[in-house]
Amino acid sequence: MDTMSAPTPATPGRFGAYLYTQFCSAFNDNVHFFAISLFLTYTISHTKEEAGRWQAIVGAAFVAPFILFSPLAGTLADRFEKRTILIWAKWSEVIPMTVSFLSTFLKPPWSTAGLVLGIFLMETRSAFFSPPKYGILPEIVADNRLVRANGILQMLTMVAIVSGEAIAGTLLHHHGIQATIGCCLAMAVVGSALATFIPAGTAGDRTRRLQLNPVGKIWSTLGQMKGDRTLLLTAFTLSCFWMVSAIFRSNIPLFGKMVLEIDEAKASRLMAFVSVGIGLGAALASVIKDPAKSMGIVLPGVVGMAVSSILVGLLGHTFLGAGVLLAVLGFFGGLYLVPQTTIYQARSPAAHRGEYLAVQNFLNYLFMLGAALLFDVLTNRIRLTPKEIFVAVGVGLACLGAAQTATMRDLLLGPLKALAGRGARQPNGEVA
Repeated sequence: MDTMSAPTPATPGRFGAYLYTQFCSAFNDNVHFFAISLFLTYTISHTKEEAGRWQAIVGAAFVAPFILFSPLAGTLADRFEKRTILIWAKWSEVIPMTVSFLSTFLKPPWSTAGLVLGIFLMETRSAFFSPPKYGILPEIVADNRLVRANGILQMLTMVAIVSGEAIAGTLLHHHGIQATIGCCLAMAVVGSALATFIPAGTAGDRTRRLQLNPVGKIWSTLGQMKGDRTLLLTAFTLSCFWMVSAIFRSNIPLFGKMVLEIDEAKASRLMAFVSVGIGLGAALASVIKDPAKSMGIVLPGVVGMAVSSILVGLLGHTFLGAGVLLAVLGFFGGLYLVPQTTIYQARSPAAHRGEYLAVQNFLNYLFMLGAALLFDVLTNRIRLTPKEIFVAVGVGLACLGAAQTATMRDLLLGPLKALAGRGARQPNGEVA
């Protein structure tokens, strides 16, 4: 039984500092990554195959730090007070931004190697930022507000992603890679100052051993999770979501350049369409306060994503048409993501929440690394077009929904059946 004390709710000002620190972090991360991704696709690459290979490389550089450092990051988040880790991780953001900025003064291949290294270092920082970022939330928010707080966090994160992606392409198109990364370096300094106002969570366990082995602790924690089948299955379905999102993130720049024939600025707005949709879906999902009841919208979410992805591949012939379909895809993604993130947090033991969240990060990014390798196979081996990749992913999402329904039937269908039951009754309680 969990013996941790109930959370002490943070003041609105302190909770706002937590939210806006996360906003600045997500914003800067996305400007940095997406600007480099677009630069390699539009400026460095000359063929679809070359662009696909660069997308696979930056995708791998993005996810590798989470695979290598998630166990250590999780135990640090449990051993020390999470606010302290967040502050140190946020200030360390200056290092990768400096590496990337200096690389823009070099010539290829040194410049491209430095930019990829900058992504790797930035995501190393993110690997240590993520477990305390999510782990502190149940410590500063009351239980009955956790779903709402997660919805606000996801929505604000999506706003940061939307603005970051849109600004990345616009800055790159009009001012070039050097000015864009220079803005990222300045933003790293400004955003880090907000971290000092993050509210304090519960004290860490200084007896917790640090885990340097990136695999050993993951396997032992997964063994502990077997006692909660829902928790274990949710960890893998969330990872499937992030795998799909990584494929979309790699495919959209190619889709914009090769299919719609649009410039970097408009290509970045296509990703922004997706993020707007996710933010709206997350906001709607946050209305449901009970984590178990919120799982009733997971199945409609995955079905909606599958249909929307297929329609993008079949009907996304114009910038506006593709953008609307991508927004719808993102909306259903928000419905799919928030309930599962919340129930994973709620069912994780408080004393080991950092380790459990680190396992989730490890699995997420292991699947995303698989997405980078799969995307290279799809573009350079099977030679699918960007439109065909959208259709293939849609079929894969439909299979995920079927598998999830088979393995989590009561959790997913129970709330829907309860809602249907209430709708079938008269106001006086009689069945219609």
